[in-house]
Amino acid sequence: MPVPSYGAPPLAKFFLMVRGLELFCMIFIIGFTANFVAEINSQNAIPPQEVVGTLSITSLAALYCLVSIAFFWAQANLGLFIMTAIDFLILIAFIVVSVVVGKPLSVLNCIAVDNASAAQNAASATAMAQSIDSSLPFGHKLTLYYWAGNTRVNCYETKAIWGFSIALAILFFTSSILLPTLWHKAKKAGAGFKQMA
Repeated sequence: MPVPSYGAPPLAKFFLMVRGLELFCMIFIIGFTANFVAEINSQNAIPPQEVVGTLSITSLAALYCLVSIAFFWAQANLGLFIMTAIDFLILIAFIVVSVVVGKPLSVLNCIAVDNASAAQNAASATAMAQSIDSSLPFGHKLTLYYWAGNTRVNCYETKAIWGFSIALAILFFTSSILLPTLWHKAKKAGAGFKQMA
């Protein structure tokens, strides 16, 4: 099936490439955050709200991206404006995620975090979580900084989540610029329903 041109074949292909990169980044964020939440839940602790929020926003954005590709392929010119608005809202969401997740992580040095084996990491993390949990009031949550600085793997995992969130902010900015440009090019060329070879 040929890619719709919207009067600007290179921009249409570039948009699909950007959308593919967005999905690629979101798959990694979903995997990392789900693993992080599972690790925290295995220690009978409450995951930090930053991680849960990141997982929720990324999952919804991934669903939207999958649906938007179908709308793009359907050559819905009005759909380009609707997708522009949604892309802009997701851009704002990932800027917020980048700031909220990056705030505690910006001062964390992963190289300085203890590099033990996986079994030692799990044992020390469990022991530390239990000792801290027993001294905290019921329902108190440990911060993202604590969980990220607990092991070197966690540190790199959370820094990767932060990096992919920044990348997604850049990619959604790009797609929110490309979509109205494609609409304008299609309207100007009158080629909104022509196909690229």
